[in-house]
Amino acid sequence: MKISDEFIQRISDNIATVFGVGYTAYAPGTMGSLFGLLIYMFLKDASILVYTVFVVILFIVGTLVSDVMEDIYDIKDPSFIIIDEVVGMLISMIAVPYSFSAAVVGFLLFRIVDISKVPPLNALERLHGGFGIMIDDAVGALMVNIILQVIFR
Repeated sequence: MKISDEFIQRISDNIATVFGVGYTAYAPGTMGSLFGLLIYMFLKDASILVYTVFVVILFIVGTLVSDVMEDIYDIKDPSFIIIDEVVGMLISMIAVPYSFSAAVVGFLLFRIVDISKVPPLNALERLHGGFGIMIDDAVGALMVNIILQVIFR
Protein backbone atom coordinates (compact mmCIF):
# COMPACT_ATOMS: atom_id res chain seq x y z
CA MET A 1 0.00 0.00 0.00
CA LYS A 2 1.43 3.34 -1.09
CA ILE A 3 0.91 6.43 1.02
CA SER A 4 -0.61 9.14 -1.14
CA ASP A 5 1.20 12.40 -1.83
CA GLU A 6 -1.86 14.25 -0.53
CA PHE A 7 -1.64 12.41 2.81
CA ILE A 8 2.08 13.21 3.14
CA GLN A 9 1.38 16.86 2.31
CA ARG A 10 -1.41 17.05 4.90
CA ILE A 11 0.71 15.46 7.64
CA SER A 12 3.68 17.67 6.73
CA ASP A 13 1.49 20.76 6.83
CA ASN A 14 0.08 19.88 10.25
CA ILE A 15 3.48 19.20 11.79
CA ALA A 16 5.42 22.02 10.10
CA THR A 17 2.80 24.65 10.99
CA VAL A 18 2.03 23.07 14.39
CA PHE A 19 -1.56 22.29 13.42
CA GLY A 20 -2.04 25.58 11.59
CA VAL A 21 -0.65 27.89 14.28
CA GLY A 22 2.04 28.97 11.78
CA TYR A 23 -0.64 30.49 9.57
CA THR A 24 -1.46 33.10 12.21
CA ALA A 25 -1.06 36.62 10.86
CA TYR A 26 0.75 37.82 13.97
CA ALA A 27 4.31 36.70 14.80
CA PRO A 28 4.18 33.01 13.81
CA GLY A 29 7.77 32.42 15.01
CA THR A 30 6.90 33.75 18.44
CA MET A 31 3.82 31.51 18.53
CA GLY A 32 6.01 28.51 17.64
CA SER A 33 8.44 29.42 20.41
CA LEU A 34 5.56 29.69 22.89
CA PHE A 35 4.35 26.26 21.79
CA GLY A 36 7.88 24.91 22.38
CA LEU A 37 7.88 26.51 25.82
CA LEU A 38 4.60 24.74 26.62
CA ILE A 39 6.12 21.40 25.61
CA TYR A 40 9.16 22.20 27.79
CA MET A 41 6.87 22.81 30.77
CA PHE A 42 5.07 19.54 30.07
CA LEU A 43 8.39 17.62 29.86
CA LYS A 44 10.13 19.40 32.75
CA ASP A 45 10.03 16.28 34.94
CA ALA A 46 11.27 13.92 32.20
CA SER A 47 14.82 12.63 32.38
CA ILE A 48 17.41 14.45 30.31
CA LEU A 49 17.71 11.34 28.13
CA VAL A 50 13.97 11.18 27.37
CA TYR A 51 13.83 14.95 26.77
CA THR A 52 16.86 14.88 24.45
CA VAL A 53 15.64 11.87 22.47
CA PHE A 54 12.28 13.61 22.02
CA VAL A 55 14.03 16.75 20.73
CA VAL A 56 16.27 14.78 18.33
CA ILE A 57 13.27 12.91 16.91
CA LEU A 58 11.34 16.18 16.55
CA PHE A 59 14.35 17.75 14.79
CA ILE A 60 14.48 14.86 12.29
CA VAL A 61 10.72 14.92 11.70
CA GLY A 62 10.82 18.73 11.44
CA THR A 63 13.56 18.50 8.82
CA LEU A 64 11.57 16.01 6.74
CA VAL A 65 8.25 17.89 6.87
CA SER A 66 9.91 21.27 6.31
CA ASP A 67 11.55 19.86 3.19
CA VAL A 68 8.16 18.70 1.89
CA MET A 69 6.59 22.10 2.64
CA GLU A 70 9.39 24.04 0.96
CA ASP A 71 8.93 21.86 -2.14
CA ILE A 72 5.14 22.27 -2.16
CA TYR A 73 5.14 26.05 -1.85
CA ASP A 74 8.45 26.66 -3.67
CA ILE A 75 9.35 29.26 -1.04
CA LYS A 76 12.64 29.18 0.83
CA ASP A 77 12.00 28.95 4.58
CA PRO A 78 8.36 30.10 4.59
CA SER A 79 7.38 31.99 7.75
CA PHE A 80 4.42 29.68 8.39
CA ILE A 81 6.79 26.77 9.07
CA ILE A 82 7.26 27.06 12.82
CA ILE A 83 8.41 23.58 13.83
CA ASP A 84 11.95 25.01 13.77
CA GLU A 85 11.02 27.49 16.52
CA VAL A 86 9.39 24.72 18.57
CA VAL A 87 12.53 22.59 18.35
CA GLY A 88 14.77 25.61 18.94
CA MET A 89 12.92 26.52 22.12
CA LEU A 90 13.21 22.93 23.34
CA ILE A 91 16.96 22.85 22.62
CA SER A 92 17.37 26.16 24.44
CA MET A 93 15.97 24.56 27.58
CA ILE A 94 17.77 21.17 27.58
CA ALA A 95 19.10 20.48 31.09
CA VAL A 96 18.17 23.96 32.31
CA PRO A 97 16.79 23.66 35.86
CA TYR A 98 13.07 24.38 35.66
CA SER A 99 11.81 27.66 37.06
CA PHE A 100 9.45 30.33 35.85
CA SER A 101 12.35 32.79 35.51
CA ALA A 102 14.41 30.28 33.48
CA ALA A 103 11.45 29.76 31.13
CA VAL A 104 10.95 33.50 30.64
CA VAL A 105 14.65 34.28 30.17
CA GLY A 106 15.05 31.29 27.85
CA PHE A 107 12.08 32.38 25.75
CA LEU A 108 13.29 35.99 25.47
CA LEU A 109 16.89 35.01 24.67
CA PHE A 110 15.80 32.50 22.05
CA ARG A 111 13.54 35.05 20.34
CA ILE A 112 16.34 37.65 20.32
CA VAL A 113 18.87 35.20 18.86
CA ASP A 114 16.36 33.77 16.36
CA ILE A 115 15.27 37.17 15.08
CA SER A 116 18.74 38.77 14.98
CA LYS A 117 20.42 35.84 13.15
CA VAL A 118 23.84 36.55 14.63
CA PRO A 119 26.78 34.75 12.98
CA PRO A 120 26.97 31.84 12.21
CA LEU A 121 23.16 31.69 12.06
CA ASN A 122 22.99 34.09 9.12
CA ALA A 123 25.18 31.71 7.09
CA LEU A 124 23.26 28.61 8.18
CA GLU A 125 19.98 30.27 7.22
CA ARG A 126 21.12 30.24 3.58
CA LEU A 127 21.17 26.42 3.45
CA HIS A 128 18.34 24.98 1.38
CA GLY A 129 15.67 22.46 2.25
CA GLY A 130 14.33 21.22 5.53
CA PHE A 131 17.78 20.97 7.09
CA GLY A 132 18.44 24.63 6.30
CA ILE A 133 15.13 25.60 7.88
CA MET A 134 15.90 23.67 11.08
CA ILE A 135 19.65 24.07 11.61
CA ASP A 136 19.92 27.83 12.16
CA ASP A 137 17.34 27.65 14.95
CA ALA A 138 19.03 24.60 16.46
CA VAL A 139 22.47 26.25 16.53
CA GLY A 140 21.00 29.49 17.88
CA ALA A 141 19.25 27.46 20.55
CA LEU A 142 22.55 25.82 21.53
CA MET A 143 24.00 29.30 21.98
CA VAL A 144 21.05 30.25 24.20
CA ASN A 145 21.38 27.00 26.14
CA ILE A 146 25.01 27.79 27.00
CA ILE A 147 23.99 31.23 28.28
CA LEU A 148 21.15 29.72 30.33
CA GLN A 149 23.48 27.11 31.84
CA VAL A 150 25.79 29.90 33.00
CA ILE A 151 22.92 31.96 34.42
CA PHE A 152 20.94 29.20 36.14
CA ARG A 153 23.68 26.83 37.31
